[in-house]
Amino acid sequence: MDMSDFDGIKRDISLKVEHIFEVYENEHYCMPTMEEFRTLFNEHIDQYVGPEDSLKGAGLTMSSDTKQRREQKVWRVVNELEAEQRYLRSD
Repeated sequence: MDMSDFDGIKRDISLKVEHIFEVYENEHYCMPTMEEFRTLFNEHIDQYVGPEDSLKGAGLTMSSDTKQRREQKVWRVVNELEAEQRYLRSD
């Protein structure tokens, strides 16, 4: 993944990550654990990767390799953003 991909994905996802932390903290008065955060973000993964069957009606399909590569890019960015949020909120 080149830096332009990484920066673009990071820009798209940063608000969602921040929102997940804010909502969780407002409801539970603490930060989500890593597992809780990943579970919460996983509910939105198709929004950034695209569902596997999104183009089947047009006769096009996304291969599982393509979907897996997209998911890996998204999760690399999410992990960095999660670490940033934990650092910013730990003070």
